[in-house]
Amino acid sequence: MNTKRFGMLGISGLFFLCVVSYSLQGCKKESPPAGAEKSVISDREVQKGHKELGLSLYEKGKNLEAIEEFKKTIADNTADIEVYYNLASAYYDEGMIHDAIDMYKKVIEIDPNHTEAHYNLGLILIDERLCEEGIHELKKVLEIDPKHEDATYSLGDAYYDCKKIDDAIEIWKTLLKDNPEDSILHYNLGVAYRDKGQLNPAIAELEKALKADPKDRDAKKLLKQLTIKKKGVKSSGQVKNLKKTEKK
Repeated sequence: MNTKRFGMLGISGLFFLCVVSYSLQGCKKESPPAGAEKSVISDREVQKGHKELGLSLYEKGKNLEAIEEFKKTIADNTADIEVYYNLASAYYDEGMIHDAIDMYKKVIEIDPNHTEAHYNLGLILIDERLCEEGIHELKKVLEIDPKHEDATYSLGDAYYDCKKIDDAIEIWKTLLKDNPEDSILHYNLGVAYRDKGQLNPAIAELEKALKADPKDRDAKKLLKQLTIKKKGVKSSGQVKNLKKTEKK
């Protein structure tokens, strides 16, 4: 009770002094010291916590700083699946492949149905020539989400890269049912049939590729090579990756 009264009297007294002072020179509000505003902003950033700061840094492309903040979040046991997923992505962006693999696996451990973690992990494993593991991850994506088109395209590329040409052909033929005018699919089939030594279906697919895209120089070149194969011209076409160009 006394404390409250003292506080009120103190405020009243200050008000009185201000009124008296104002009559002489006016009440002046002191300006904050230089750098005070910057200090407040910095404190607010810190108050966000390591997770929010890490996410903010990652969005700005400051991967190494973001990684340190995410690791602090893990150290103080406040990390969630978003932290692990973005940490994996930051590791990948910095070329820290094995760390990225470990973090994507951690995401999947927390949420076995996390499609993008399975997808990104699959692409990385294929790039690392870990074919069986990479294909397993891409197939897992399609098991969770059969309509995940990127995973289907990437699975075809993965089969081809891993020398499973028959499997790649089946994937590309399946995709053509919904995309009959896809020139890249026809071209890839032409290359695959060429690799199997099946000249006629290879030429047929390359002709379809050119019908869909008359400007496809790769298809023109390979078709010309195959049509004069009897003259001993060596073909040099390579499949074109469709969706496996970057991680999500």
